[in-house]
Amino acid sequence: MDTVCLSLMISLRLIADALQKSRTARILTVLLLGSGIALGFSALSLFNTLELKTLDLRFRYGAHAEWADTSIVLVTVDQNSLDFIERAWGMKYPWPREYYGLLLEYLQHAGPRLVAFDYDFSQRDVDRLELDGAESDRLFADAMARAGNVVLGVNLNVQESGDQPGDSVLTKHIGPASSAASRGLPYSRATAPLLSFQISAASLGATNFASDDDGIARRTPPSYAYRGGVVPQFAWACYGVLNDAGGRPGPVPLEEELSDSQGNRLVYWYGRGGPDGVFRYYSIHALIVSAAKMRQGLPPDVPPELFRGKAIVVGGSAAGLYDFKPTPFTFLEQYPGMEIQATVLSNLLNGHGVRQVPWSIGALITLLLGFLTAWLFFRSHHIVLSTFLVAAAALAYTAVVYWLFRSQTLWLPFVQPILGMASTYALAAVMSYAVEGQQKRFLRRAFNRYFSPNVVADILDNASQVELGGKTIEATVFFSDIKDFTSIAEKFAPKDLVHFLNEYFSLASDIVLKNEAMLDKYIGDAIMAIFGAPIPRPDNAKIACLTALEIQTALAAHHARPDRDPRMPTFITRIGLNTGKMVIGNIGSSSRLDYTAIGDTVNLASRLEGVNKMFGTSIIISETTYEQAKESIVARQLDFLRVKGKAIPVRIYELVGAKGDVPAGVMEKIGLFEEGLRLYSERAFSRAAALFEKVLALDPEDGPSSTYVKRCPELEQLNLPDDWDKVYTLTSK
Repeated sequence: MDTVCLSLMISLRLIADALQKSRTARILTVLLLGSGIALGFSALSLFNTLELKTLDLRFRYGAHAEWADTSIVLVTVDQNSLDFIERAWGMKYPWPREYYGLLLEYLQHAGPRLVAFDYDFSQRDVDRLELDGAESDRLFADAMARAGNVVLGVNLNVQESGDQPGDSVLTKHIGPASSAASRGLPYSRATAPLLSFQISAASLGATNFASDDDGIARRTPPSYAYRGGVVPQFAWACYGVLNDAGGRPGPVPLEEELSDSQGNRLVYWYGRGGPDGVFRYYSIHALIVSAAKMRQGLPPDVPPELFRGKAIVVGGSAAGLYDFKPTPFTFLEQYPGMEIQATVLSNLLNGHGVRQVPWSIGALITLLLGFLTAWLFFRSHHIVLSTFLVAAAALAYTAVVYWLFRSQTLWLPFVQPILGMASTYALAAVMSYAVEGQQKRFLRRAFNRYFSPNVVADILDNASQVELGGKTIEATVFFSDIKDFTSIAEKFAPKDLVHFLNEYFSLASDIVLKNEAMLDKYIGDAIMAIFGAPIPRPDNAKIACLTALEIQTALAAHHARPDRDPRMPTFITRIGLNTGKMVIGNIGSSSRLDYTAIGDTVNLASRLEGVNKMFGTSIIISETTYEQAKESIVARQLDFLRVKGKAIPVRIYELVGAKGDVPAGVMEKIGLFEEGLRLYSERAFSRAAALFEKVLALDPEDGPSSTYVKRCPELEQLNLPDDWDKVYTLTSK
């Protein structure tokens, strides 16, 4: 058991290390986990209803109302018709069947292509007015027979015992099981029209609606299984009549790309239902009144020519008739069952439908979007940026989903891919937090000894800019040591010397860290620091110069404090600064590493610190440092020299002070010195020495002038070549 646990811990550790080191491993891991969650939920059908709701939104905001077939019109038993006929003729609903015969007679004057009644005509009519019920039914049946293009509805259900009257001849309109696709349980009972109506009708169609799990009607089968055969769905029966010149139902199209996995055709909804919707509505009472007027030789209120060549669906839209079905547009207007039939018929006549992509395509889309999410997250280095990019990708996919539905009626999955993106993003965030947390702990341990807490926090926030393995940067190197430290050390016991030295280091180091430099190391009495690392900053040379000046000022103030330990020696620090390229990173052996900088730039800074001894100065900077900081400092050129160990000469400057802080007397001294240096470079050594003497008259402690007063006579005695390069070569450090 212990062995198994140990193996598991080792495996987990190896996985964690791999994830920390490899961005590709992190991307693939969160991709597989995030997409796996989405695909698993999809396979379990946990988000089917939510996906259907997104399809409804596509219909609401992306459907083409102008695609609805204008040859299909609706004649409706609306509330106006119920009220009018009751008021004018004293007739309550249901009305005598002769009224529908009168309607058919009226319509035949125009010659419609189809008249479909979405009604229940399974019961005999009752005695009405002058006619008995049988006579009223006969008149309607005769009118249907004369028209030859009437479709009636039948409602199918499952029941063990006998059917309604008319079931015995329903076989006239039943096709063989192989004639059309049918899905679902076979029906055994039919609420069918009267026998005489079935004989007179051109076709019967099942008016059943099978809603989705959320109760919304979105699809319809081409036919329903009934007692070993099939009954066409109502709209499909209408389509069959419209495509059969002989009066019998013709073949109906079964397009696989417009059908779901159960063979149901997905309905393409054009828009809102009702009188203000996509189909033209006519109140049935207006047509019946027009028919009655035409029988009396009077002009009709509604010209029958309006219905020439039309496919007419007759049904109820009054609230009391309860013939409404939930659709994607129910929130705008109630959707009568007859308008659903009209919508399906328009789909069939015009080849409209929703094309749903296979599950495998949806899975591929989920994987691709998951990969994009993981890639964007781990490629960007800021959580805000990665969140924005992933959100933008999700919005872009949403736009693609909408555009493809709008232009191609293509139903791309939405919930599954977006869930995959969300899961991948969440897992990526968790993994990033865990991995970056480990990295930040490592960085904090690595940098706490080098930087102030504020700089460490900045490094952790910009960890992507830090490469612990080694990186070439441009920065400014700071080197300092204490003048005559060896002599000072001989005068104190080691314990006291360390105490005084630590006091000095604390003062200088605090200033270095405050100015956001990297405190590299202490070397005896020397301090090495890097300005502009590991987080680059363009003003590193200026900050290094100002820091050097601040240290000198603070050290002088410290020595002047009345509460200072009187035993503490007066430390005079000398500083060298150089700006340039260097390599920074973890350098050392496998058993011990130091995060430090190496390179020629570092070596020159160390040499410049030592050059202070020759010139009697406190701070010397290189030409590269001067050029980058000259707008903020006052400096005077000291020499053009070749330090020990370097073949290429460098121009060096003494850092005098910050611009605006240097007294006028010092500026006068600098002016005289620079004029003397010009004469020196022109080999006018006697005149140059005279100017350096004037500088010493102003400031007897001016070390550079003393140096040149000694050097000028020496050079004048030498036989310098005509092409003298003005370079002075140092023979010691």
